[in-house]
Amino acid sequence: MVPEKTNISARVEMTLKKIVEDSTFTHKDAYELGAKLIAIGDAEETMTLIDNDPVLQKIIKQNEYRLIQAKKRTA
Repeated sequence: MVPEKTNISARVEMTLKKIVEDSTFTHKDAYELGAKLIAIGDAEETMTLIDNDPVLQKIIKQNEYRLIQAKKRTA
């Protein structure tokens, strides 16, 4: 299988990009973490865990809400 050449960062949700920007981690760190999860075969399991854990979903939604509110205040 030949990997398709796409701009991955263009497909990442804007809220996730902003969360990374607001953290102590860089975009490079985020990509490396994702690549490491894929390399060790835990990416699918980790995504499933995150998607099915109500506590983690609540934290993600709170961060998204905070970012949306901050954007509204600056607009």
